[in-house]
Amino acid sequence: MSVKRRMQGICLMFADTWFKVKPVMRSNEEQCSLDRESRRIQLYFCKTCPTSIKIKRRCEKLGLRVVEKDVQRVDAYRNELVHGGGEVRVPCLRVEGRNGQDPRWLYEGENILKYLDRRFAR
Repeated sequence: MSVKRRMQGICLMFADTWFKVKPVMRSNEEQCSLDRESRRIQLYFCKTCPTSIKIKRRCEKLGLRVVEKDVQRVDAYRNELVHGGGEVRVPCLRVEGRNGQDPRWLYEGENILKYLDRRFAR
């Protein structure tokens, strides 16, 4: 990661800490359904990656409670990423398949954002 991108990530990380996202308001029934769906989603991220921060904030805005896995902090998460998705690249969104289907691994930040918006936006 370049120095410029790392500095941008650090600045965004601090901004993310200070300026919280206001989630979309949903009915209790809608939120319960969304919580069940979001339990099947795992986000592999790095806390200083600008794209990872964008995706985490989008998840918060949509009211998703995805499982967050920091690959810099926990080696087991990095290994899951290598063995499951095939490469160590963040951000990565793993979406568990329904009815025993294989999980889907999404790597590109724009593709992840499009998927989240298409699947969960109101």
